Amino acid sequence: MIKKLPTASCMNKIIALVLISSFSFISCKKTAVVSQQPATEVKKAVVDFHPVSTDFIYLSTKTKLEYVDGNSSDQFALSLRVRKDSVIWLSIGKAGVEGVRGLLRPDSVFVLDKLKNDSYSYDVTYLQNLIQSNLSYSNIQNLVLGDLVFPYEPADEVNKNETHFVLNQKKENLLIESVIRIDNMKVERTTIVDSVAHSKTVVAYSNFVYADSILVPAVCSMDISFASNNKPIERKIVLTHSKIEFPTKPLNFPFNVPKKFNEK
Repeated sequence: MIKKLPTASCMNKIIALVLISSFSFISCKKTAVVSQQPATEVKKAVVDFHPVSTDFIYLSTKTKLEYVDGNSSDQFALSLRVRKDSVIWLSIGKAGVEGVRGLLRPDSVFVLDKLKNDSYSYDVTYLQNLIQSNLSYSNIQNLVLGDLVFPYEPADEVNKNETHFVLNQKKENLLIESVIRIDNMKVERTTIVDSVAHSKTVVAYSNFVYADSILVPAVCSMDISFASNNKPIERKIVLTHSKIEFPTKPLNFPFNVPKKFNEK
């Protein structure tokens, strides 16, 4: 018997954690960024700060997903496919048995619970309510790739040491710190602190490898800490990619709902 295969509720929680890590609890209102660093110092650092984003059309990975929630933990096999700016498709299972399939588009989320023969469809408002934030598909996509979660703007604060740039950004009630290597301009760590929700998310990237001539992290770990009903909660999700490909030929994103499935 296969135990602890992911259910739709588990899938939603995992998706929520990824979204929290990529976009945290940002509100829709934007405010001006106020730098704490003297303008001359910022300008000097910015001269050679040229963040790059991953140039691709399709992405495919085979991944081990480790999920820790308090004292409980589990591991799943994850297959991930992405078409840039269009769709993120994923399948989660264990021991060769698929439990849940998910499809994320810029404005909607679809989930198949293959264990209970249930299907779920949500508009983006569902996930916004789930993690108390407005969601950006591009932020999630950037998180998967290890790019800057939030685009760099000239008003952002940039510091530089011998090996890294440190980019500090302010988005409403969020403080975001991104640590970027100087030699390859890849993000190694992003820390997001929410002063209103009292939450903190640390996303770390490691084991950089070349996949089809594109430098990407093979490991992404996310540590999330926040409070619920005045109780501290910590969760962790680790994605370890055993295979990363950027194919030039179109990928398939199979998501047909069988007639026997119950729509929820």
